[in-house]
Amino acid sequence: MKILLTTANTGKVFQELAAQLDGGMSLLILMHDNPDPDALASAFALKQICEGLYHSNVIITYGGLLTRAENRTMVRLLGIPVYKIDTVDMSRYDRIALIDTQPGRGNNSLPTDARCNLVFDHHPVHAASKADVIINNTGVGATATLLTELYIAGGLTLKANLATALAYAIRTETQELNREASDRDIKAYLAVYPRSSLRKLGKISFPKLRRSYFNTLSYALKHARVYRNVIVAHLDFVETPELIAEVADMLLRYERMSWALVTGFYKNSLYLSLRTAQQKIHAHRIILKLVDNKRFAGGHETFAGGRIAVKEGGDNNLHKLVERTWTRFTSALGYTEPEWKNLLDEEIY
Repeated sequence: MKILLTTANTGKVFQELAAQLDGGMSLLILMHDNPDPDALASAFALKQICEGLYHSNVIITYGGLLTRAENRTMVRLLGIPVYKIDTVDMSRYDRIALIDTQPGRGNNSLPTDARCNLVFDHHPVHAASKADVIINNTGVGATATLLTELYIAGGLTLKANLATALAYAIRTETQELNREASDRDIKAYLAVYPRSSLRKLGKISFPKLRRSYFNTLSYALKHARVYRNVIVAHLDFVETPELIAEVADMLLRYERMSWALVTGFYKNSLYLSLRTAQQKIHAHRIILKLVDNKRFAGGHETFAGGRIAVKEGGDNNLHKLVERTWTRFTSALGYTEPEWKNLLDEEIY
């Protein structure tokens, strides 16, 4: 069953939650791999909803890594209890909920033989996504907006740590309410911001950064290339895929740029992050042309991501894979044989 969550039908969502959880059912929440603030805050809110209204035993889990400084600071300061999925016995939980992702997608660690009972997501619902109940709305800029609305409709007391998590999630997912933010996102943000801890918001937004972060940033700037309104960069091997998305956000801010594509190798895959300020061509349509296995690609109008499995064969093949990906990208935009130029003047480095 799919439910389009609006402010007018929260009652139907609560009915479905009750049907799933009444009788003391326990719930395992699984976020997408390498969870971002939107997934973390949404899972935190769903946990408190299910505990407060249905007295469920709830655990929040994730696959991949939790390495970005802002996200780790968010978890620590706000007391969000998260556990690596491979340290948890899933058989001990009666129900499974996916947050900010869906079954059948390549960005989560749900076992293929596991039954998914609930989904909360703001991405388009894919045909391969099978769950008892999918609660979704692509008209909002953040999954956290949907959970904020549901939490408020449930009449639960909104404490400072959860309010802070939701406010930070909506801000970052919509880039300060500037990227795909709807009126509902703004209303949800204004509802939670006054109840947030401003000191904690500041510490989460501006954490201390490791030396490796600045090494990656330096490498990105030195290797960024520009052609017309397109900027690309390859980061080689990275400590975490989150860095690739962060650099893509930064490079799109370069003046006159409408497209930014950043790639990097992590473990056995080439990760891609795509950003655009273009209104006519949607990012998620472009990313599908770059990634052969559609399970490992997805996104929105202005940002998207994916990964390509790396075949064995040495560094030369890796270099060719990056070149082929860049060629597919520029061809999808209608550019053939682009003449790339360095972003930075050579004398700078």
